[in-house]
Amino acid sequence: MCIDYRKLNEVTISDAYPVPRISDILEKVGNAKYLSRFDLTEGYWQVPLSEDTREKSAFVTPYGLYEFTVMPFGMKTSLATFIRLMNSVLQNADHVVAYFDDLVVYSDEWNTHLEDIERVVIKLQEASLTIRPSKCKLGSDRIECVGHIVGNGTIQPDPNKVRAVEEFPLPITKTNLKSFLGLTGYYRQYIGKYAEISAVLTEMLKKNRPNKLQWDPKTTDAFRSLKQALTTSPVLITPDFQKPFTVQTDASKFAIGAVLSQEMCDGDHPVAYLSRKLLPREQNYSTIEKELLAIVWAIGSLSYYLDGRKFFVETDHNPLTWLHRMKDKNQRLLRWALSLQIYDFDIRYKKGSKNQNADSLSRV
Repeated sequence: MCIDYRKLNEVTISDAYPVPRISDILEKVGNAKYLSRFDLTEGYWQVPLSEDTREKSAFVTPYGLYEFTVMPFGMKTSLATFIRLMNSVLQNADHVVAYFDDLVVYSDEWNTHLEDIERVVIKLQEASLTIRPSKCKLGSDRIECVGHIVGNGTIQPDPNKVRAVEEFPLPITKTNLKSFLGLTGYYRQYIGKYAEISAVLTEMLKKNRPNKLQWDPKTTDAFRSLKQALTTSPVLITPDFQKPFTVQTDASKFAIGAVLSQEMCDGDHPVAYLSRKLLPREQNYSTIEKELLAIVWAIGSLSYYLDGRKFFVETDHNPLTWLHRMKDKNQRLLRWALSLQIYDFDIRYKKGSKNQNADSLSRV
């Protein structure tokens, strides 16, 4: 259920309990030989509400007024409360880190790892917390942790976060190629010899060239070189969690795309790329629904980077700038807007001509 707690959140005093530092988690986990991951079920619903808090959680239904007995989704301080709970439960437990409802047990010896797992499971049982077996991974040498693949001394970005560029298909038409060059051109200042590499591709866009592109080894190599440049340093950076993130999103008729980036001293750098096809039913959504779907999906996919932090969302769809004040005229938009109320972000309008990176990924 999505309940509108925006009025309640406006008068709620913020809980400044610190969010776990991802850099600290990766430093602890990255060098371990044996890793196990646990995912808690039902999240906030495992936290009981005190008697005097329940009335504040009240919501109206066709069958009367109801109150939560457990912590609902959408309250401003829910995130900090859950982090405090996990820190309390795992107090004095060695070789375990928690990032909200994800737990990672890490060890250098197999027998020690089994003991660490047993100790963590006992603590969860004592606190009456439950885990989801289907999402657990035990005794692995490498696992996905807070948006990275870690283990045995290595820390790498999650391949899913750059797959949108790596799987960018060979353009078929001039329009497809313009879209790709829009993406690469956005970061051209970081790509050495960009003009030289892209010259053979821009030649294919001339009026006297056919609309259906004809590829040869030279142009194919240039296309692959630019793709590789987008997914390697200095274009793609390791995030700095002391600086704010920006999520740039866009939607087309058949797909949605997003780029997570940070402003560095030399300009805007990408941290991750995302894109996916729209489902058949989603293709029938209105433009504003597709654009908001792109925002909701992108923030959910990048939650490891954004939970508990102030960030910005940039979209080329101007009506979404009033997202936080959305009324209930469109139930789908309202439901999505309410699902974002636990995040702390400002939404900014960005002209489509300046949003070419996210635009390109939504048109793959």
